Amino acid sequence: MKRSRSMIIFFLVPAVLTYIVVFLYPTIQTVVFSFFRVSSFGGAEMSFAGLQNYLLTIRTPQFQISLKNILLIWLVGGAAIFFLAFLFTALLTSGIRGKNFFRAVIYMPNIVSSVAIAAMWTQYIFQPRYGLFKSFFASIGLEAISKFQWSSSEHIFWAMLVAYIWGGVGWFLLIILAGAERIPMDYFEAARLDGANLLQSFLLITLPLLRDVIRVAVVMWSITVINLFAFPRNFTPVAQPNETYTPAIFLYNKAFGGGTGTQPIQIGQAAAVGVLLLLMVMVAAAIVNRVIRAETLEY
Repeated sequence: MKRSRSMIIFFLVPAVLTYIVVFLYPTIQTVVFSFFRVSSFGGAEMSFAGLQNYLLTIRTPQFQISLKNILLIWLVGGAAIFFLAFLFTALLTSGIRGKNFFRAVIYMPNIVSSVAIAAMWTQYIFQPRYGLFKSFFASIGLEAISKFQWSSSEHIFWAMLVAYIWGGVGWFLLIILAGAERIPMDYFEAARLDGANLLQSFLLITLPLLRDVIRVAVVMWSITVINLFAFPRNFTPVAQPNETYTPAIFLYNKAFGGGTGTQPIQIGQAAAVGVLLLLMVMVAAAIVNRVIRAETLEY
């Protein structure tokens, strides 16, 4: 028994120390910084500000715009991603040939850096003079659509969202597909014999049995969207317009002066944004877990 306890402690100590150093200590320091005016990451020249950093952040128009953007991405992008993930899951579990090939193709964007994906969409697909969309629609006679300005300020958000959905659907496909492949085919066979069509089988068998998988996928999607930074940052790298602004980009600009040194560094306010993002993740996870309750199913 003593040896067993010693082994447990031996294996737990490195993990606990890593957790404290990598996550717990930075989190606590961020929370502390959020209540102070701080001029550097080292904490020099700190002066107590109370809730001023939080109030200033919430009242800033750019931060409000960034919240609106991620809400749209969460709702519209989430609906599109999960629709496509379920559609591809249905196709890949229908006995189609080359299942592994198609699964790899759909997942492939997830192993490519966001810099490369953003460059591909902005420079080779949405490009207004010789892009893929322009050439394709022009070749089939749809001149009006071929002249559509994807990169204009009024359309850049939706262009970014289309590209982001394309790049992210593969990850959620794998999650849902893994859950769907665990469901015994006997259920679907019995439903077919009872006269159920594909839609009824999906609504009455697949969805209920994928409840826990969907809950985890929605939580992961919420965390991803709330912390979204790299893709919109690379999609419009020269000047970040309000249409692609996110809270994480707002945090970056406050912590590093906009990346160009043109804005004053405000570590305290950046820390406040970080704490707000953490709270948003916790609230989103709590709501999802409340709405989609976990159920113990045996099959």
